[in-house]
Amino acid sequence: MAPVISWAGQHKILAMLLPAMLAAAVVTVIVLTTGSGGDGHATRTVTAAPVAAPVTGGAKWLAGPARQPLTAVNTDLGRLIRAERAGHRSTAESAGARLAAAAKAALAGPMPPAHARMYRSALSDLERAGARAARGQFSAASRPLATGTVGLTKVTSAADVAAPVNPPAPVTGTDG
Repeated sequence: MAPVISWAGQHKILAMLLPAMLAAAVVTVIVLTTGSGGDGHATRTVTAAPVAAPVTGGAKWLAGPARQPLTAVNTDLGRLIRAERAGHRSTAESAGARLAAAAKAALAGPMPPAHARMYRSALSDLERAGARAARGQFSAASRPLATGTVGLTKVTSAADVAAPVNPPAPVTGTDG
């Protein structure tokens, strides 16, 4: 009798990267939804004194023009992983087709202010992985899925780094 191999044993790369991909999806969702409540209205925070938040070009890119295509890519990536993990082959194939289309649309969209080459490469890998998954080639999709997810995580993480804040210069008093 042949030994029984678990799903994780058959899909080692995907099983190892699943926690990283989920963490990347959570980080991206948090980054993209920062500053708004779940109902779409801006949240208000009461502070003792108004403080200007450091804003970078990357943060503006993530919150602005890149928000919609990246949200679509992350959503479809999550759907593909969940469906494939659950063994729903036809759902995973549909999710792969959506991922390929979302990655292609993101490639046609605005590039990040830094690491554009890595971003294009990651999205190309995700597009390739989605197309392979759409054809039912899940084993062939695992490597570009992993490299695309890692690359996209690096780009979005680098874009979300806060700018250094320069403290005000000390005031020297004059007696006089």
